Amino acid sequence: MKVIKQELHSYGYAIHVEKTETTVKKGHQYETVLMDAKAGSVMGMHADRQCDSAIHLLSQNVLSKERVQTVILDMWEPYHKAVRALFPSASIVIDKYHVVQKVTQALDQARKECSPLKKARYLLLKGCEKLRKDQRRRLDDILEEYLVLSIAYYLKELFRDFYRTDGYHEAKERLEEWIQLAKQSPFASFQEAANTLERWKEPILSYFLCPYTNARIEGTNHKIKNIKRRAYGYRNRERFRLRVFLECTGNTTGSQAS
Repeated sequence: MKVIKQELHSYGYAIHVEKTETTVKKGHQYETVLMDAKAGSVMGMHADRQCDSAIHLLSQNVLSKERVQTVILDMWEPYHKAVRALFPSASIVIDKYHVVQKVTQALDQARKECSPLKKARYLLLKGCEKLRKDQRRRLDDILEEYLVLSIAYYLKELFRDFYRTDGYHEAKERLEEWIQLAKQSPFASFQEAANTLERWKEPILSYFLCPYTNARIEGTNHKIKNIKRRAYGYRNRERFRLRVFLECTGNTTGSQAS
């Protein structure tokens, strides 16, 4: 997941955290990846997602700290600490992708509790305007059969409307309304999502003061995920890093690949 992105003229950086499966140790490891937000190229990597790692990578690569005005994060507190330490005057914005992901995960959990229909997942998570007529009819049948699930679906669609809001003040009203509705829902997953969004409300709303695009960053993230997928886990982390640098920068060197 991408946790930091900053853009200002030619100065742009991002920190992306990639959860990687490994055959050396059971479970997974995290790789913190520093990227140039303008070019989408990888500049450095570190073997965890701790606050000190973010500070180290940013300190080594961001030379004009006073020119950083906006930082885009997900809801991972260690990186907020890093940004506040290095860029105290910067505005913090929560990445739209990760906010929406929190809500769709709540819907998927509600689906599992209400219905064993695995095929319903796609229909529920997909935007209603993107469904074909036959898919829409199938979705209507599912929501009619599982009425309580329609509450979760409505909350998801209502939240999508939140990001279509034009101005900050209307967005604030919509977000606060959604949080209260989600708290009153019968689903623990939506109640938990509401509490999370309430905790991060101000930086979420900052999106409407400085909206951004992240196409290049997401393109690099996709490349990294493809490298991981092709490897099916890796025995040597350094080989994984070299492959990332090769495919995402055009060379096999990179700062702070520790």
